[in-house]
Amino acid sequence: GRRDRLVTNEAKPTMWNDNLTGYLREDGRKGIRNLVAVMAAADNVNPLARQLAARNPGTVYLPASYGRGQMGEDFEITLRAMAGLATHPNVAACLIVSFEPESSMRIVKRAGKRASSLEMLSFLDIGGMEPALEQGSAILRRMQQKAAGQKRVPMRADELVVGLECGGSDTTSGLFGNPALGAFTDRLIDLGGTAVFSEPVECLGAEALLKKRAASPQVADRLIATVHAYNRLAMEHGVDLAGTNPTPDNMAGGLTSIEEKSLGAMAKTGTRTIMGVIGYGEAPKAPGVWMMDAPAAAVENITALAAGGAQVICFVTGSGNPSGHPVAPTIKISANPDTVDRMPTHLDVALADMLRADMTIGAAADKIAETASAVIGGKPTAAENLDYLETNISRLGPSV
Repeated sequence: GRRDRLVTNEAKPTMWNDNLTGYLREDGRKGIRNLVAVMAAADNVNPLARQLAARNPGTVYLPASYGRGQMGEDFEITLRAMAGLATHPNVAACLIVSFEPESSMRIVKRAGKRASSLEMLSFLDIGGMEPALEQGSAILRRMQQKAAGQKRVPMRADELVVGLECGGSDTTSGLFGNPALGAFTDRLIDLGGTAVFSEPVECLGAEALLKKRAASPQVADRLIATVHAYNRLAMEHGVDLAGTNPTPDNMAGGLTSIEEKSLGAMAKTGTRTIMGVIGYGEAPKAPGVWMMDAPAAAVENITALAAGGAQVICFVTGSGNPSGHPVAPTIKISANPDTVDRMPTHLDVALADMLRADMTIGAAADKIAETASAVIGGKPTAAENLDYLETNISRLGPSV
């Protein structure tokens, strides 16, 4: 009886009773945070952006990993992701600093209706570090004052984009944590919302599920081609994913094969139709469930989800991956009793009772929804409280 209660999805109650609020942006989207950010357009001005953030408490620092010498699709992806972060609905305003003005302008040109929320500062044009710090601080203070005057407005579930992530996976992830998130995801989609999962490499072995849930045969072909592209890429570099994935920490957590890991990872996406594939840092084109073409490494992955406009990310972890994103609040979920006991300050949703058969999937989804509602309303996540936040855009090509 208790086991039956665990695996049965109960009737789905109204998830949030229309009590969500957010900040309305120029492009019509709504954010759940009202951040002011300072972004480096290239790595050679990271020190300037970092010191500006330090001098102006409350601002979010968004460093650049590269930004110079990149080419082709790699550079386009970088610029798209940077623009996506600078104009994220959780960001009220962003100061983009660069060595020369052209680097900032490339990002601003991709800002669309949010261009008015961006300002630029050139190290060369202003004459070095000291005047840049003085003028940049003045801009950030003005941005903060304006943001402080913004008020929350009602927000519907169908205005939400939720990123779905799992990392440090183990047996409890695939059996409990991810299915609970999947039940939450189904409820979100039924309310007209949007969910984005990524890590196509972690769908290897689950192609039949992708095909079954695809919106059309063409979408099915694209989904499977995206998954297999990662496998081919690995093989070209002499890496056998079947032999190296799961990783050692996954194996220590009880995962035995890539197929087992993939089926567990897919569980977080729920059961609803998969609408299609979007690129790294690309915004979903319509409500529903979408796959994003992004590598599996956690920080790169949550950066891609944030750049695509996810206002919040739900992250299931078995062993306790602590990473959160500075722009998109990252809700940490674990059903591993050891992790819940060892690292309670790193977690937002503890689902250890599922392993004891004392919590149903439906009740666990309720708990995720309750936490998400609080985070949307302004409650800091564990990663925000600990300042365990990182951003890093994936590098997909060489430099010149």
